[in-house]
This record gives sequence, C-alpha cells and structure tokens, in this order.
Amino acid sequence: MINTFRFNVETCVYFGRHCLEQKKDIFNKYVGVYGNRACIVTSKFQGGNKNLALEEVTKTFDELGIEYIVFDGVEENPPVENVASFRAEAEAFKPDLMIGVGGGSALDSAKALGMLLQHPGVDPVEVFFGPGCPQDNIKTALKMPMFAFPTTCGTGSEVTGGAVLTRNDIHTKEAMYMWAFPSVSFVDPRYTKGAPLYLLDTGVMDALAHGLEASVHVDANFLNKGLAKMAFGLFAGFKDHLREGLDALTDDDYDNMCLASLTQGLAFMNACTTIPHGLSYPLSHYKNVNHGLSCSLFLGEYFRNFHDQSLVQPLMEDCGFADSHEFADFVKEVTNRDVHITVTEAEIDRWTDDFMTMPSFQWRFAANPEKLTREDIHRIYHRSLEAYIVK
Repeated sequence: MINTFRFNVETCVYFGRHCLEQKKDIFNKYVGVYGNRACIVTSKFQGGNKNLALEEVTKTFDELGIEYIVFDGVEENPPVENVASFRAEAEAFKPDLMIGVGGGSALDSAKALGMLLQHPGVDPVEVFFGPGCPQDNIKTALKMPMFAFPTTCGTGSEVTGGAVLTRNDIHTKEAMYMWAFPSVSFVDPRYTKGAPLYLLDTGVMDALAHGLEASVHVDANFLNKGLAKMAFGLFAGFKDHLREGLDALTDDDYDNMCLASLTQGLAFMNACTTIPHGLSYPLSHYKNVNHGLSCSLFLGEYFRNFHDQSLVQPLMEDCGFADSHEFADFVKEVTNRDVHITVTEAEIDRWTDDFMTMPSFQWRFAANPEKLTREDIHRIYHRSLEAYIVK
C-alpha cells in the first residue's frame, strides 16, 4: 500500500536548446495581464565568462517591447542585506514581472526580492523568516509572476519555492519559506556550456545532494524517490566524463546535467534535504565555499556513516557506484580539486557543537532515518575535512 503524500509542482518548464526563442510569445500573455516592466536579477560572471542567458533575455524583451531594469550585483551565498540593497530602486521602477538569471544565488535573490516588494516598509528578516510566513501552501506566495533562467546545473531553484539566504545576524544560512515558485522556467543547456569546471562540479554535486538527501528523508514519497532515481541514472552516465574534465564532456552530457538538476530539484522540493546541507553552512559562512561544493563535500562521509548500509546501497548502485565507500572516494576526488581552505580541530569541534544545539538544525535530525549522535556528526565533519585540517 502506498502511503498518503503531497506532491506539489507549481512551475511550467520549457526545456531544451533555444527554448526561449521558441516560446518567447508566452511573455505576451503575462504582459497583457500584469504589465510590461520587468526586473532582472543576476550576477556578474567571473573570469570574463559570457552571460548568454542575460543577453538572450534582454534581446527578447527589446523585441517584445518589455521595459526592464537589471540588478547584476547578486553575491555568492547572498546575504539578506544584499537582496535588500536592490529594494529601493526596484520599488521606484515598479516592475510587473520578476526575472531571475544565473545560478541559485541569482534565482533565490529574485524570489526574495519579489517577496520584499510585496511588503513595503517591512523589515527584510521579518518578510523572509518571520512568524507571518506561510508554513504550508498549495500555491506560490509570489503575487508578481517570476521567470527563471538557470545558468548552472545544480540548485533546482527554477522549480522550487525556496530561497537560501545568509543571515549575518545569526552567522548561518537559512531557507526563506518554501512558497515562492517561479511561474515559468526556461532551462537551456547552452547557458551552462562554457562554465569553468568548478561551477560544473558544484552544480552536479549540489543536484546529487538534493536527490540523495531527499531519497532518505523520512518524508520521502513514491514520486520524489522515482524522480530522483531517474536523475541518478543520468548522473551515472556522465559522472566519469565530469571526473575527466571539460574536454571529456559532450553536448549530451550538458543536456543530462541540466535535466538531472531540474529533476532532483522536483525531488527535494517534495521531501527536503537532511544532514549534509546543514553541515555545510559554516563552510559557506566562515570559509566562503560556495553552496554546492560546501554541502556536497559532506555527502560521501554522510552516506558512508550509515549504520544500516542496506538503506543506502540501492542509491549508490543507481548512481553507478559499487557501494558508499566508492561513492565517498568519488566525492572527495571531485570536491578536493575545487575547495582550497584550511580548518582547525577547534573549528570542527565548534561546528559540531553548534550543529547539535542550534534550533535551526534540529528538524534535520528529525528528518534523518537514523538517530545521529555528536560522535556521528563530528566523524562526518572530520573525515570530510581531513584534507584541509591544519594544526
């Protein structure tokens, strides 16, 4: 018998190369109802990399007669203050449509800015995390239509309602409530091609974390596990090319990376993440490691730490590994080539104590299928970070 479960899909997705060009008329339908002023939220691409998505979005808006303003100052792991800095100018522009272009930081910031514009004069922390936030909706809380154009293949933010923001006031990251879904997302694998290897690593591994954590979450259900399993098969097909580097990746690999990200976004939106995502927050906050790498860095040792390996063995095989030990070795190989930090034993001890005691992490213990002790958390931290420990 299949247990009762909820599965929520709010976003219309157009997937494929040149999908914006093929489906751009969809904007006319929204303009006719809401208006023709768009707020575009993105970030500056590093190393001279081309923001093809932004170029195509602005070209399309010029053709359709849609006025727009561009905010390109989104920071990595965006703090609440970063999103709030766009508020005054956005309010003066009075947009009718919200557009997110970029990786998860840009898409999440677009969601958050949309929510801010609905609450003029209200403190941003109150808007994002206050007691008035709806805890269980069946439709998006965004009143302004949002359109997402992901340029990385990891966060799944194009199909989820959440936004993860850095809270400098409490020195951690926290998810804005999970009900700010994009109306339409355009997922074009061309937007990811040309990205440096570390961005592909962080995207692929972040997406894998979403699917794997959502599959062992105590609220995992028939549909979200089925979607994740499909994505694991896609991952198994391109993981060795990713390990080899950019020259080994094919156009099919880029297509499959984007589809895996999208699919695992749907999977985790309907169950959520568990322990590795929570363990990652100190690395993002104190060491400036980007979100995807920081959470996936703990993924291998988390699954190797399961006392009952029968709970995770099928997942490892679906991903193309013999067992959790082979998987953990792969995780370290990929993440260690991108993460360059130092940590101390004292920091690991402090982060372990924080994880065990901070109220914002307690739900993660309840979501985990096995009871975890302080020794377990310390072991995962220590083994995952052993390459970076200094005296």
